[in-house]
Amino acid sequence: MRVRLRTLVLLGGFAGLVAFLALDNPAPPARPAAETASSGSSNRDSADSLKVPDRGGLARAQGELFGAPPPPPRKAPAPVAAAPAPVAPPLPYRFAGKVLRNGEEEVLLTRGDQVFPVKVGETLDGMYRIESIGADRIEFLYLPLGTRDRMSISSIFDAERAPPRLAASPAPMQQESAPPAGGPARLRWEGPDKVVAGAAFDVTLRVNTKEALRAAPMQLRFQPGVLEPLQVRPGKFFDAGNFTYRVSPEGQIFVGATSSAGAPGADAELLVVTFRPIKRGATAELSMSALSLQGAAGRAIAHERVGAFRTAIQ
Repeated sequence: MRVRLRTLVLLGGFAGLVAFLALDNPAPPARPAAETASSGSSNRDSADSLKVPDRGGLARAQGELFGAPPPPPRKAPAPVAAAPAPVAPPLPYRFAGKVLRNGEEEVLLTRGDQVFPVKVGETLDGMYRIESIGADRIEFLYLPLGTRDRMSISSIFDAERAPPRLAASPAPMQQESAPPAGGPARLRWEGPDKVVAGAAFDVTLRVNTKEALRAAPMQLRFQPGVLEPLQVRPGKFFDAGNFTYRVSPEGQIFVGATSSAGAPGADAELLVVTFRPIKRGATAELSMSALSLQGAAGRAIAHERVGAFRTAIQ
């Protein structure tokens, strides 16, 4: 009797435990089919709402919230050297002299072995225009760049009042044994003091200097109605160099003479002019309008003025 009662108690306890477990985990209620179908899409929406935002969106949000990060520093560009401004070349001309004729002033320039007069407004070599000629300078305009340059001038020589020779004696009476020591170069004419009309004769220009002479551009003046130039040739000093000349109908001779190697001139023969006397009974005259003695690198050599050469025509 006791055994049966114990068995019943155990079975009752076991049944109570099962009932307790069943009540603690109830089965989910059955859902309709339509609700079950819609639950799949809602679950997908819930999953999509739980997705982590893309990093680009977060970066934009963070930039808008805290400010955009500063750009990386840029390297300063290397300084570019500016091209040098164009500069006009040195003047290719040199001042040869100024001559007063009939109260008018004439300026002479040289380039290489050429001597030529210039005037305001004149264009030289298509490159330089003479803007003004003053008492002590010439102003040039370099046409390609529109820049200006100046040249100092001096040494006015009055061709109408050139100091005459004291005597029209033959040249051998005026020869010098040696060039002046340290002084300016000396020049002299050599020629006959009397000539016969129609008979050609020579007039020679000589120089005495201890400095190395490389060039001697010059301008001579003669009387067209009294003398007729037949020939102009280099003297022995310039015989191996370059020699050019031009005779104008107005009675001017432009001479350019250069030496291949500069050398001192001890009573050196610079040039020889051959004339034919035209007017019987007249006194023929040959004068120096302009002269530029040049040494090394075109450096000017100081010189004394040479008087006019005169000869009587018989």
